[in-house]
Amino acid sequence: MTTTQQPIVTGVDGSGEALDAVRWAGRAARLHDVPLEIVHALDFSALLAGGVVPPPEEMKDVLRAHGHRYLRAAREIAEAQGATDVTTRLDPDRAAQALIEASRKASLVVVGSGGRGRLTGLLSGSVASAVGAHAGSDVVVVRGETWDEPGAADRPVVAGIDGSEPSSRILATAVAEARARHAHLVVVHASADDPPRPETERHLDPRTLTDAGQRLLTGLTGDHDAGEVRIERVVVRSHPRHELIERSATAQLVVVGDRGRGGFPGLLLGSTGQALLHNAACPVYLVRTTS
Repeated sequence: MTTTQQPIVTGVDGSGEALDAVRWAGRAARLHDVPLEIVHALDFSALLAGGVVPPPEEMKDVLRAHGHRYLRAAREIAEAQGATDVTTRLDPDRAAQALIEASRKASLVVVGSGGRGRLTGLLSGSVASAVGAHAGSDVVVVRGETWDEPGAADRPVVAGIDGSEPSSRILATAVAEARARHAHLVVVHASADDPPRPETERHLDPRTLTDAGQRLLTGLTGDHDAGEVRIERVVVRSHPRHELIERSATAQLVVVGDRGRGGFPGLLLGSTGQALLHNAACPVYLVRTTS
């Protein structure tokens, strides 16, 4: 292993959700043979008296001591998952800013879906959303508990494809994850208005829509060397967020883009990604498709 590889980055704040994220990230580092960096954000700015007076050094030392304990425990967990190149770091910044800044040199940032709710809490839902929207790398939000259950490795990787320009990159990422996990891949194309519009629905032939969706998926999957990965193509007349949330209950990972076909300049995280971040039953992989 070379240290020039871009690392996976994750963070800890002393919560169980944070350690779940470390566990997932440690396994991912082993599967992809890349370094892992674990960050604890101290958020000294939250201690400014009146917003201007810095805290005493004694208080900072207490926070540093707590942070070092969190990092030691996290490192042990990551190494127990098979990660072999693990570094730890205290960051004086706020949680979201620390991870977003780290993402600029990372291959992936991994966060949990909930946290301690402290000012320094690294894994609160708002932080996960902020990192998902602003990170310079792909992001995984670790949700649910089934991914850590016995037999979870037999579950598929699910990818949501909408036919937009970034679909090829989303599919390539999903194939790589399925290959690394020796899992089969379910590629889903779901297209429906939400709420439905009767004035347009009655003019649509379901068979034509299904055939068009199958052609889309066949063309996209044909452009990628899946190797030994078995790919199942699914076309449904359903809203993407509903379909992917339902399938997350029996998946080990759901892969989607950070913005969908309906995105527009200024939309930092698509509605499907937002829905999955709050409702999926398994980890969600957000592929960075925006600059």
